[in-house]
Amino acid sequence: MKVKYINSINQEVDFIQANMLPVSGYFHERKWNTSTENNVTVLEVNDCNYTITLQLRGKLEDRKKMMDTLCDIFDYDCSVNVPGTLYYGDYKIKCFIITSNSSVASINTRNNVEIGIYCPKQEWIKEKNYSLLMFNDERNENHTKKYTYSYPFIYSNQKGTIQVTNDSLIDSDFILRIYGACANPFVKIGNIVYQVNATLTNDEYLEIDTKERTIFSYSKYGEKRNLYPFRSKDRANFFTKISNGANQVAWNGTFRAELIIFEKRGAVSYTHLTLPTT
Repeated sequence: MKVKYINSINQEVDFIQANMLPVSGYFHERKWNTSTENNVTVLEVNDCNYTITLQLRGKLEDRKKMMDTLCDIFDYDCSVNVPGTLYYGDYKIKCFIITSNSSVASINTRNNVEIGIYCPKQEWIKEKNYSLLMFNDERNENHTKKYTYSYPFIYSNQKGTIQVTNDSLIDSDFILRIYGACANPFVKIGNIVYQVNATLTNDEYLEIDTKERTIFSYSKYGEKRNLYPFRSKDRANFFTKISNGANQVAWNGTFRAELIIFEKRGAVSYTHLTLPTT
């Protein structure tokens, strides 16, 4: 089980190590907040709080140094008001560690440190990665045909086609990275085509981010281009999320790509859900 915290400048605390171990606490609480607007009950996911207790082990001076290091890493995020990231197993959540309280454990070479965790939004995220491989021109010619419609279309007998699964109860955001060299690349997810009408060199990749609603290309030299104006305009909302359940992903195989799905637990991504009052 992985339990760790990384602050906003990538300073890391592993909560499971030789001289530190969580001894109590859990992250399984689910919370919906309620309010009333115009005689309608509104349910929405807002903030939440967790508490865990860490046990520090070792000589007194070593424990003091660990405490100082922990507080410095936790306090930085609070001082700049930028959340860090708490990792629990395969999931992560944005948060601040806002309190800590130390006490002597039953053994004099140990200290218990209770930390209070504040999450601005109760969204546990799991990243699920899929690789879209490139195959050579001969295989591309033999197994994949292109058709000219109002949008790109691929016919393929499992070449340039994979099955992906979004286990969330709702549609999820994702990041799609396409690696050059290629021109006007597109990937079809379910019935939705994501195409960017631009050319990438061997040293570039583009990244479509549905949560941030951005399209950028990056080079190995640190150059960054905004490719948002070059997105396909066949539909009003280019950044359509990936549907829950099984989805077929298809591409023409002339480039390599990576799909990262952000599955959520503990909250849904709807802004709010309204229910009539009785």
